[in-house]
Amino acid sequence: MTEQEDPADPVRRTLPAHFREKSPLTDTAGVTWEGRDYTVSPFPGDDGSVPPALAQALDAFRTGADPHRRQLVAALSGSRVLVPIMAVATETGTTAHGLTGDNGADMAMVSITAADGSRLLPLFTSVAALAAWRADARPVPVVAPQAAQAAVQEGCTSLLLDPAAPAEEGGPILLPRSVLWALAQGREWIPPHEDPELAAALERVGRGASEQVISLAARAGERAEVDLHLQLRPGLTAPEVRTVVDAVTARLGTEEIVAERISSLRLVLGS
Repeated sequence: MTEQEDPADPVRRTLPAHFREKSPLTDTAGVTWEGRDYTVSPFPGDDGSVPPALAQALDAFRTGADPHRRQLVAALSGSRVLVPIMAVATETGTTAHGLTGDNGADMAMVSITAADGSRLLPLFTSVAALAAWRADARPVPVVAPQAAQAAVQEGCTSLLLDPAAPAEEGGPILLPRSVLWALAQGREWIPPHEDPELAAALERVGRGASEQVISLAARAGERAEVDLHLQLRPGLTAPEVRTVVDAVTARLGTEEIVAERISSLRLVLGS
């Protein structure tokens, strides 16, 4: 003999008030719509693929037509990128059986810690590129300058574009601190060795460090972002050269524009 359900049973048949009322003024949780702010998506029609201008700039960089990334950074400054967001446990608990589980979680932006301890913010050009890296990460579309500002707030020192990009497609692209700061400040990024404001600052550094300095100029680096070529007056002894180099190095450390626009440098003497 089976138990029959009583259609009049109030426990089984009574629905919550907001389901019974089905009010157009509330959502399915019974919370009023009044006072909520709904904004139009800043990326209408975005299908998650690489934005056309960014795709063109990526191709130019990877084929060698934009060796110093100037076109790529310019395209990024106005492009939609995807920032990965993942759930992070904020509270854990242990069951009666000794199992540990999450009682609460927040969504947080993901960063990567490099071998030297520095932090990088991964950025993605498309949903497919993000899924190839972490299928469980949620893509949040933002303009690249907004992502750069968030990276600075989180203590990141560089950006990594498409970390899971295969080697045959050029691999991931590291955008150093100078690019990060330019995007965050809404400033046009110029490769350091082509930057006239930086050139003027370096001239000022050399002139203020010692009268023995003939010139101090930035050139594209091979092992660092920039090679700083320091030319000294001939005839100096080794201790005198050391003194001048120390003075130049000290003054470089006090120049804010040098810190913002050069990510890494190597000092080269005699040329």
